[in-house]
Amino acid sequence: MNRKIFAPALYAMLFALCVFAEAQQSGKVHRIGVVISRPANSSAFRQGLRDLGYVEGQNLLIEFKPGEGKLEQIPDLVNELVERKVDLLFLDNQVALRAAKEKTKTMPIVMVSSVDPVTAGHVDSLSRPGGNITGISQLSRDLSAKRVELLKETIPRMNRLAILWDPEGPGPRVAFQEYEGIARALKLHFQSLELRAPKPSIENAFQAAKAGRADAVILVANPLIGAHRHAIVELAIGNRLPSMGEGGEFVEIGGLMQYGANSADLFRRAATYVDKILKGAKPADLPVEQPTKFELVVNLKTARQIGLIIPPNVLARADRVIK
Repeated sequence: MNRKIFAPALYAMLFALCVFAEAQQSGKVHRIGVVISRPANSSAFRQGLRDLGYVEGQNLLIEFKPGEGKLEQIPDLVNELVERKVDLLFLDNQVALRAAKEKTKTMPIVMVSSVDPVTAGHVDSLSRPGGNITGISQLSRDLSAKRVELLKETIPRMNRLAILWDPEGPGPRVAFQEYEGIARALKLHFQSLELRAPKPSIENAFQAAKAGRADAVILVANPLIGAHRHAIVELAIGNRLPSMGEGGEFVEIGGLMQYGANSADLFRRAATYVDKILKGAKPADLPVEQPTKFELVVNLKTARQIGLIIPPNVLARADRVIK
């Protein structure tokens, strides 16, 4: 009698397990590999995925490799993700993109690029990328002249401009040339302040800026500058040197000004590319998008610390003011 009761119960349990396993298989769990330089951008990207219905641990697994402060390790991080055969890579810096391009020609890659992706060789054109890479171009290089213009309006007597940059980064090299050309056109004295991995001499750079009587400094964004942004901001304030960032969280931590594309908006939008590719679209057919939201952010607290008065016409154009 017990056997008669036990056998149907066992069969029912096995059947339920089979149905559950089949359901799990039918609902594919996607795996994406991510190398992002700044944690704040990671949060915006993840929010974009959640808005599209992805839930980590249920229908999505993210293998996250933080790139902040690990410039020399980024190629290895990318190679590891490719070897793990993730469904897609999401990358936000040129070192990672170059490493991925060398490692795979087939794995889909979504980017947020600060460099013109056509000039950098990542895509054939913005409208038809043509390969396994697509995403968003930040257009930060196209905003270089605007940043210098804003500094000039803020500091009318400015005639000496310093550029803090990583000469070994592909993006910063392009930026440096652009800033140099803009400074020459405006007849500004131009000073190069170079930071090199793995141990950049930030104090020496600011001593050189002081010796060169720089009136302001522009920080060219890349992973090396981002990793040392707190020390850079502290030294800029300590030397009473007005600073301009290209975006990110530079002003939030004490930088004077920043002008660029809205990073949170870019990374949320990048999630739509991931969604389309995971649903079957090919990167080659997805046009590279450009920013639609730009913002000027001013830190009045920092201005007071360095003894600078921000002109009303500049403040009136600011999208955000930190007091």
